[in-house]
Amino acid sequence: MGLFKNADESFQHSQPIRDLLYQYDSFLDSLEVIADYGCGAGFDIEWWATLVTRDDPPEPRNYTCYAVDTNTKQIEPRIKNYKNLFVFEADIEIDQPVPREIDLLWCRDTFQYLTNPLNTLRMWNENMSVNGMLILSIPQSIHYENNRLNNISRNGWYYNYNVVNLMYMLAVNGFDCRDAYFNKDENDMWLYAAVYKSEISPLNPKTTSWHDLVDANLLNKSTRMCIDRYGYVRQEEILTTWLDKNFYKIKE
Repeated sequence: MGLFKNADESFQHSQPIRDLLYQYDSFLDSLEVIADYGCGAGFDIEWWATLVTRDDPPEPRNYTCYAVDTNTKQIEPRIKNYKNLFVFEADIEIDQPVPREIDLLWCRDTFQYLTNPLNTLRMWNENMSVNGMLILSIPQSIHYENNRLNNISRNGWYYNYNVVNLMYMLAVNGFDCRDAYFNKDENDMWLYAAVYKSEISPLNPKTTSWHDLVDANLLNKSTRMCIDRYGYVRQEEILTTWLDKNFYKIKE
């Protein structure tokens, strides 16, 4: 269903994020339950299920892992043999297949196919532990590539995501976009977000304004300053940070 030619290519695409996360021992120590929503062949969740510490000698982390997809037949057979990895065939828009609170919800190359992303984020929030992390990798249908504007529509893509509307959707559903991570490289269609579940319950998107999100302390400083100045958000004035701890201005 995703953009890649095969599972190996897809797995390599997520390697930079995995490499960055592997540097944060205290964060990894805090995790117990990890779910991959839209797991495809399951290579990402296999990485989590077999992850070891950076100690000498390394110790297995033994996370409880869940591989979730609408088509579990595509999951590599060997992945189903791990004792700490459980496979569920489910629709991640309407089902809550994981029977425990999720500490890390990994969703890559899948979010763009959701028909009701606001309701889905609300449901995911309810199934996550407070301070649990949601990591999204989403291709933009409108993006620059080789300095030319591309506007594409693939089967099943219903919306175009950018850092501004994604930030609103996450914050209104109780995810902390103040202490959060966003990134998108120039001339690359991929938008990335890593956000924590806050202690604030999801709000009503029909009645919640940007100013309401400022009052709830769910937005970062540059976004708050932009709202104070204009009354709305201008993407070119937002300063974000990524998992590498560097700051970025997302220009497209």
